[in-house]
Amino acid sequence: MSNLQQPALGGLMNTLYYGDNLDIMREFIGDETVDLIYLDPPFNSNRAYSQIFRDEKGNYPPSQIKAFDDTWRWGEESEIILDELRSPKYPPQLIQTLEGFKKILDNSDLMAYLTMMTIRLFEMKRVMKDTASIYLHCDPTASHYLKVVMDQVFGVKNFRSEIIWSLETVSGYKSQANKWIRCHDTILYYLKTDKFTFNKEYLPHKEEYIARFKKKDKDGRLYRDDRPGKRKQYLDETPGRMLGDVWNDIMSFQQASTLEERLGYPTQKPEALLERIIKASSNEGDLVLDPFCGCGTAMAAAEKLNRRWIGIDIT
Repeated sequence: MSNLQQPALGGLMNTLYYGDNLDIMREFIGDETVDLIYLDPPFNSNRAYSQIFRDEKGNYPPSQIKAFDDTWRWGEESEIILDELRSPKYPPQLIQTLEGFKKILDNSDLMAYLTMMTIRLFEMKRVMKDTASIYLHCDPTASHYLKVVMDQVFGVKNFRSEIIWSLETVSGYKSQANKWIRCHDTILYYLKTDKFTFNKEYLPHKEEYIARFKKKDKDGRLYRDDRPGKRKQYLDETPGRMLGDVWNDIMSFQQASTLEERLGYPTQKPEALLERIIKASSNEGDLVLDPFCGCGTAMAAAEKLNRRWIGIDIT
């Protein structure tokens, strides 16, 4: 763990912390200092353990396994966090929500996950500037529960979008399953307040759309005037197709396993995905936080786009 004083204030640049993100946020990251948060927290033991780096003998370090157990399995640590959330420091709706979940989920791994995520999301809200945004990347296993938690932490009115990222086409052994095959991830996008950064992004026009602009003016600009009652329209009046909340133009590593950036990290995301989020919800010089940074894709994208960054991971 880095030993920096007053982090995220003024001159903090490009810092990677090793340890529990709850402790690190509390100790090292000041109030209202972060412009954008992206997180992709692991859930379920197979996914969690796959993120632990092995030692030189190929073994998982016991301390890291215990850290994952404490965070994602119900036990004493979960009870302690649940009890802390009952204190007056936290809005009463947080514990009310979790106690409602507990009646359904009992002492399950999912209940432990939601408990640990609730207190961390509350801490993330503290470090966010009033103009900041947060993107939580998850799969359908827990996305519906996490949305309820985020509604309580950030407010229902600060929910902006549920982004669907298409992962792959259904083929091979998956096509044999007797159900609708999961082939997407969910990204929940929230704000802290109604004052926020959002830079619109566009996709290139489709060829069939461009083909409608058959005429050229004296300056070489393509236009169309074939619609009765409507003015002449120039192709360059719009920079492209406005991007929606279903993203199927960025390939996952399941679709393109040979991409040069692939590191073999099981839950690695493509840089293009993080670049899109960072461009949309921050500006150059802004501070980006990834509290579950894994192999550091968000940090690499932030660096490339001239943002400051903080990464935290226990692996």
